[in-house]
Amino acid sequence: MKVPYLMADPSVTTPDHPEEDWKIWTVINPATWMVPFFFILFIQMWMVHTYALSLPGYGFKDSVRVAAPAAVTAPAPAPAPAPAPAPAAE
Repeated sequence: MKVPYLMADPSVTTPDHPEEDWKIWTVINPATWMVPFFFILFIQMWMVHTYALSLPGYGFKDSVRVAAPAAVTAPAPAPAPAPAPAPAAE
């Protein structure tokens, strides 16, 4: 393995990967960065989903199609009144 120039000091031992990969967590403490990272991730997901759900054809507002209202027509004309019965002939 070629040693990077920052590790060119012969007193620094070359890392034995991947057996010693766990040592990175002794330097990078998850208790320090994990909560802010997840907060930033949450904000990004919120922004992406807000944008995506606002696009036409996507989102909850387009998932239910409301039936078009029935066409409004003029009411039918009232039937003509029945003629009055003729008086009986005597």
